[in-house]
Amino acid sequence: MQLGFVTLGAQVPSTRFRFLPYLPLLEQRGHTCHLWMSYPSVYEHIPWLGWRISHQLKRTVRRWQISEAGRIQPDCIYLERGCLNDDSLDLDRRFRKSTPRLVLDVDDGIFLERPDKIDRLIAMSDHIVVSNDPIAEYVRERHEQVTILPTAVSLQRYQRKPIDHEPKETPVIGWMGTRPNMPFLEVCAPALRRLSQSHRFELFIVGPSAEPLVPIDLRGVNVNFQQWRAEREIEDLHRMDIGLMPLPDGQPWMRYKAATKLVQYLSVGIPAVASPIGVNADILDGNRVGFAASNDEEWFQGMEQLLTDPRLRQEMGARGRQLVTESYSIEANLDRLENVLAPR
Repeated sequence: MQLGFVTLGAQVPSTRFRFLPYLPLLEQRGHTCHLWMSYPSVYEHIPWLGWRISHQLKRTVRRWQISEAGRIQPDCIYLERGCLNDDSLDLDRRFRKSTPRLVLDVDDGIFLERPDKIDRLIAMSDHIVVSNDPIAEYVRERHEQVTILPTAVSLQRYQRKPIDHEPKETPVIGWMGTRPNMPFLEVCAPALRRLSQSHRFELFIVGPSAEPLVPIDLRGVNVNFQQWRAEREIEDLHRMDIGLMPLPDGQPWMRYKAATKLVQYLSVGIPAVASPIGVNADILDGNRVGFAASNDEEWFQGMEQLLTDPRLRQEMGARGRQLVTESYSIEANLDRLENVLAPR
């Protein structure tokens, strides 16, 4: 079949994890895939052009893509959230007209920010793919055809971390993520400060900029920041012994977030300490692959147990890798996505 993919941008996490890894595998199965990506990313602008002209450029690029879609007439178009990060729908409607089947992907609580737009997108789509149960609850009130497809990683790319046969002198607690999520480290900062008073470890933070770390009180903590690079992502994850995914409590958006960071850690065989909010709670159920932490004491206890017990890290890491293999990998979810995009 001819399949079209309308995505948000090359470095947008949802594009990187929910779209791009599937394309070569779908092509191996005989489908022709057309990738129509926002340029610049829907969330970014070209500095020397400014926001206004960059936005006009995005619309121009989308119009060219719509023209190509009209010429190809793909059997299905898979739309990521919407063409642009604004309230407009005109470009989405034009993509809709170029295909007999439109599938919408909703991977977080975007309906909290733009409820009218997302509800209209849901109404004009033939099928909705969501990343977790809380989003599915929202969508099922508005559409009958819903499939849950968790945010996943490629097992081929995310190789398991080599086993450390000798205990590390300085274990590494790590966090990897985007700039908007970096302030969430404030959630576990008190536990990290306390931990640093009695245990030796390195806090390895990987992100686009260290600027959001400035207001966070990490006094006494051995912090090592490294700028994120796609080509170094797996290497950086392999440096970590424990992963962190803190989320602030009491914010509605958090309930709908994908567990991308948590899945990344588990995929390479390292356990995590994470806030049990949204899908994180399901993944951490029973503390088999890491520890759920809802307060300062739980953050401290979870990190301390993993920091001082290399064998526990290995056991939890192995179970985490198995969980990702079975439920949170591209390979495990490929058939389900193909059945939605190219129903037999």
